[in-house]
Amino acid sequence: MTEPFFNFFCFSNLSLHHLMLFPCPADTETWLSSPDSVIILSYIKTGIAVPLHVLCTYYIVKKTPGNMQSVKLSLLHFHFWNVVVDLIFNVFSVPISLLPMPATVLIGLLTTLGLKQTIQLLILMTSVSFVCLSTTMIFENRFYLLNSKKKLWKKCRPFWMFGNILFCLLYQIPIILQVPDVDFAKEFVLNALPCVPEFLFSTEIVVPTLEETVIIISLTVFIVVVFGQLVAFAAIIIGQLSSNFGANMLSGSTRRLQKNLLKALIWQTGIPFMYLVLPSCYTTFAFSADYFNMSNRTEITLNNIVVSTASLHGLVNTLSIILIHQPYRSTVAFWFRKRKTENSRTVNHPNIFSTNSVF
Repeated sequence: MTEPFFNFFCFSNLSLHHLMLFPCPADTETWLSSPDSVIILSYIKTGIAVPLHVLCTYYIVKKTPGNMQSVKLSLLHFHFWNVVVDLIFNVFSVPISLLPMPATVLIGLLTTLGLKQTIQLLILMTSVSFVCLSTTMIFENRFYLLNSKKKLWKKCRPFWMFGNILFCLLYQIPIILQVPDVDFAKEFVLNALPCVPEFLFSTEIVVPTLEETVIIISLTVFIVVVFGQLVAFAAIIIGQLSSNFGANMLSGSTRRLQKNLLKALIWQTGIPFMYLVLPSCYTTFAFSADYFNMSNRTEITLNNIVVSTASLHGLVNTLSIILIHQPYRSTVAFWFRKRKTENSRTVNHPNIFSTNSVF
């Protein structure tokens, strides 16, 4: 790195000293361990995902059958927030985590346009929170329909929705209040990492807080509140459909339909959720055990793979909606059968007119 480069970014002597003492080994600089690989993979995923997102939206709006109309709006709401998070992860922000520090670098389109990374992180956290809440709302919707005659929940429902939306914003306040000064945070992170990749000196580093306890407590409270409600609604619905309540309120065919729909919703939300759970488990382990070492090429590559895996959540969720719900799956199968039939007819009945005619 040349002297003008350092002067341009106005590095402190401490940062320069850290780079001189702890440079990342040359053998760690592979394509998979570089920010370029994250950007390219993100754009490839976006190119695949966007047509599927549009197709899924069309299916929900136009192909939802009458017996699924009650879940149509909640599915569309859930799909909307997943698309938003998918675009933030893969286009607008594109995060790279800096384990074992509670820090990240955002290298997406919004960074190129000059939007502060702290604001981007806040938008990302809020969007992910609403994805989780929209998942809970799907199960609440099923609970509400099964208990529509109960006036108490009907009266409480608007307040429940408003309270949860407000909670998704308020739980972040302890973290926001702990956001450190940008320059100090960058200096702290650079000197805490085992080694410093060269690209970190040319970008802003965003640190939600230097207090690990604040992050752990805030996220734990959020998970318990939001997903605790989801589990409670799912358990009540399963209990009602399997008890005399379901037998008295619903016909046998309707109960079977409701059970099948509930199974589809569990699979639809559970499969994509694993794409967030597994990376989160690895991140938590690396974060708490101080396990990650940026001087190790394999671990840098693994870090990028973890980020890329988490960013698959939106794509996998869209595929789950299309393939797990029978009406949408049947539409896809019909389309493929139709194309196959048309191609077969083209092969079996070639054009009898010559294409070499001067006319």
